[in-house]
Amino acid sequence: MGMSARISQRLISLTLFVVLGLCCTVISSIHATAEDKNPSNAKWIWSGTEDIAPKNRFTYFRKTITLEKLPANAELHFAADSNARLWINGHLVRRKVARYHESQITAEIVNAAPYLKPGGNVIVALHHNWGSITTFQRTGNLHAGLYIDSAWLKTDASWRCLTAPEFLPHEDQIVGVIGHARIRYAMVLDAQKQIGLALHTPAFDDSAWSNAVEIEDGPWPASPSTVETPGQREYPVSPMHVLAAGKLKTSVADTAHPLSIAGSIKNAELFPDDNLTKKAAALLDGKDIEIAGHEGESYYITFDFYRPVHGYPFVDLADAPEGVLIDLGYAEIARSLYSGEDHVKPNGWINPEGVVGPGYADRLITANGPQQVEFPDERTTRWLAVHIHFNKTGKINLRDIGFVKSQYPIEPAGTFSCGNERIEQIVKLCLIHAEITMTDAYIDTPGREDGQWIEDDRPRALIAARWFGDTRLREFLIRTHAEGQGQDGDFHPFSPSNFPAYPASFDWSVQWVAALYDDYQWTGETTLIRTYWDNLCRYWKRILEFNNEEGVWLSRRIYADIRMGPRCENDHQSSGMVTPWIIERLRWSAEMAKALGENDQAAQWTATAQKMSEAFRKYHIVPANGEIPLHVANRFDLNDSSIDRGYSQAGQTVAILSGLLNKKEAHADLDYAFQAPDGDPPNGVSRWNNPTYGYRSLHALSQSGLTQRAVAHLLERYAPYLPQHPRNQVPQELQGPYGGPLPEYWVSREDLSLEPGETNSAQPSDETGSHGWGAVPLLWLHDSLLGVEITKPGGAELRIAPNDGGLPYVAGHTITPKGLVWVYWDPQQWTLEVNIPNGVTAEIVMPPVCAQKRTICLSHAAPIQELNTDEAGRSRFKISGGGEYVFAVR
Repeated sequence: MGMSARISQRLISLTLFVVLGLCCTVISSIHATAEDKNPSNAKWIWSGTEDIAPKNRFTYFRKTITLEKLPANAELHFAADSNARLWINGHLVRRKVARYHESQITAEIVNAAPYLKPGGNVIVALHHNWGSITTFQRTGNLHAGLYIDSAWLKTDASWRCLTAPEFLPHEDQIVGVIGHARIRYAMVLDAQKQIGLALHTPAFDDSAWSNAVEIEDGPWPASPSTVETPGQREYPVSPMHVLAAGKLKTSVADTAHPLSIAGSIKNAELFPDDNLTKKAAALLDGKDIEIAGHEGESYYITFDFYRPVHGYPFVDLADAPEGVLIDLGYAEIARSLYSGEDHVKPNGWINPEGVVGPGYADRLITANGPQQVEFPDERTTRWLAVHIHFNKTGKINLRDIGFVKSQYPIEPAGTFSCGNERIEQIVKLCLIHAEITMTDAYIDTPGREDGQWIEDDRPRALIAARWFGDTRLREFLIRTHAEGQGQDGDFHPFSPSNFPAYPASFDWSVQWVAALYDDYQWTGETTLIRTYWDNLCRYWKRILEFNNEEGVWLSRRIYADIRMGPRCENDHQSSGMVTPWIIERLRWSAEMAKALGENDQAAQWTATAQKMSEAFRKYHIVPANGEIPLHVANRFDLNDSSIDRGYSQAGQTVAILSGLLNKKEAHADLDYAFQAPDGDPPNGVSRWNNPTYGYRSLHALSQSGLTQRAVAHLLERYAPYLPQHPRNQVPQELQGPYGGPLPEYWVSREDLSLEPGETNSAQPSDETGSHGWGAVPLLWLHDSLLGVEITKPGGAELRIAPNDGGLPYVAGHTITPKGLVWVYWDPQQWTLEVNIPNGVTAEIVMPPVCAQKRTICLSHAAPIQELNTDEAGRSRFKISGGGEYVFAVR
């Protein structure tokens, strides 16, 4: 069978089969009439009244209904605490629900019309209750519950329920490398105990099951509002490469102790076999492979997906004896930047415990015969190690293995090309990381934390808008963080979550203000500003409590550029890195207040921002001294002038982008801090480490007339992660065609000239290979090289000022609120092409290389207006009306 046919078969079989991940089942053979006209009386239900928040319990809920005709409105509202899957007549229509605050849980919207039929219809839910554990994904679990509401189906006491028999019950949560309780549980799935396909048929006998119990006093809204975002886009993804296969020697983990499975994989001794490796590679060509073993023998296959993948692992066996143990281990990084140790080796060995934590592995216990199994909890991996243990002589026939990729449904419309292969490799790698960290929210990394961190999510929301045209996840971000705001005005750093991290540092929480402003700039509407006006005012009341009478903002509650340079250590110190953000976001808030007609508040915030700006210039600017130019110090102490004030690359960027240094000062400062040719810092200046400062560095360099250096800096920083690059320290067998993964933080072992055995203090000990914030150059490529900026809320007015930065050309599509914009600048042909959507007026500014040269418009879709040249002598034009415009330098 060919691969395309196999994928098609899998799409069908995974929806029709009671997959491996079924932990909770809902079943009911009670028939209901169609077209219930009162959609408001659905009830939250659970399996009983005794154990109301069990840990790691899977439960089936089921109901059979008879429809005389198909409903005119087939929309179904679906919510679950903690999580659930949903089938309609055997079709798997949802694998998860969006994260939430339990008291403000939302409902998924499912269009059931394609799956319903006249006559008997079966609805099944597999509910997974996490219990009262600490996670990065949602608030505490006070009560397990399931909720379904529609005009034709409602949850109530008529639903039938059963604890899912195929999942090993245990309460051992996977705890992170650094001791943080972040994710859920390892899974052991016994395929011998699966109920089977009959579960999804009306004839299934559920008479031995219990009736559900209606919950009248649960912690949720009686009728949850609908979530802003659509369900995940899901499809099977097979590995791209067999790294190695062979026999292994290990102490096989006891099934009763699931957290020991990962340790068994990590501690295994491997004996690669070239013949078995070649045999296993046939699986990637769509062919079944047979693995035979004697009692007590163990085999392994390690697969490479060539990129991080996120979703639900699946195993498809054409045949197997019962009782074979198939263990799945996951690895994201090949080499630790923290310790220098290997996490993956060319012989197929992996360390599945180095990123997420001890216990990060799953086990399948095979049934007899063919079987298809999908684990129902999300996992993330780049390399997948499969360890197969035979308890008696036999053989398995492996038909397919991989992940059901589960991601937010993006529409990739943005593009960028430039004639430089390395830059275009960076674009591909950034897009991979941007996508994998868009699930039900913008998340920092799927797997290890899965948290919606404000600081790195705000720029990624801008990427989502400019490259994918999506702003719904930003609306979700704004809402869920507002719901987590305390009465004191502070925010949780990655709401919704019950992880004890409240309150967020101020430089991270202030990004919520920026996200609200970004929405206003994109939509031109004040709806969300009005909705969250009280949250905004409460936040500023809180943050301005830290201003002294002179306007100096004093607080040690900052992260700044994590692990780099001196930071504020007490509350009589002020951050030169964070204060500019406070000033800029306060100005933006004044602009939003004015748009609402809140003029008194706007005037107050404007005056405060001005006072803070003056204080910043007085206390945070270090005068020029010899070769060292005027620059921004990392910190200032009201009481101690002898402290190390710090000079960092990151510390310059925020002040410059906030307009607190003039152009001449900014150019001199950056020219020194990011030295030619590729932006390395001189002695006494620390590198940026947090990748969001990577974007700010590139943008500040471009804004200050140093775009060519910004291009060189991007190449220098990303080089160690590109495929086949001489600076890539990963063995070539592990690099793949895309290279990567991108690191979590960016000061490398090579930057610090570390010897083997020395640790890199700029990196976390639990670094990950699927972080989204490394994708931030995507934003710079569009706003600085293509040069497209929104100049009026709503996007009706743009500024287009491309800059090649020394590249052969720059070309690409970027999305704006009014539609797609195309920009192509070729400095060899001296030609600029621009295509704008209808309803847009744009100021065209010719690239810097065109200064003092005459530009004419060769063709245009509508009349244009030639404007005065700018201060650098560059030609400018005003274009209005959709269509293509071509400018040529003569």
